[in-house]
Amino acid sequence: MLNKIFVDADSCNLEIIKFLQNFVLSRNVELILVANRKLKLKICKNTFVKVVSDVDSFILELVDKNSMVITRDILFVKSLLDCQIKVMNDEGQIFDRNNISYLHFRAKLNVNLDIKIRKSFYKETNKIKYSNFTMNFHRLFFN
Repeated sequence: MLNKIFVDADSCNLEIIKFLQNFVLSRNVELILVANRKLKLKICKNTFVKVVSDVDSFILELVDKNSMVITRDILFVKSLLDCQIKVMNDEGQIFDRNNISYLHFRAKLNVNLDIKIRKSFYKETNKIKYSNFTMNFHRLFFN
């Protein structure tokens, strides 16, 4: 059973963070929100906030096979999958060996070409992405 959920919180949707806080309230699971800056949110039981300069390195040091990570950083996802860690993003996409190769190639290409992609939630798609996240989160967490 997983006992820690790490979130790369700089780019994670606030509604997803609130969902995760509610999820860990009644379980013996720690939610660790890691960010480059201070987060403005109410801290609940089993929720911890860490402000660090290098989010990826911090998470990599603490993560183990009983953890899962939520991040949008594809280059970081590849490192986590190499360590056999369960990973998904805040839109509900579960990452695995089958889908990471192309996504990793595309992310490296974007970095090399200095292409910045900013994802954000819009009201019309917010409900669909939230629903997709909650469904896939439960599937990944309990599998």
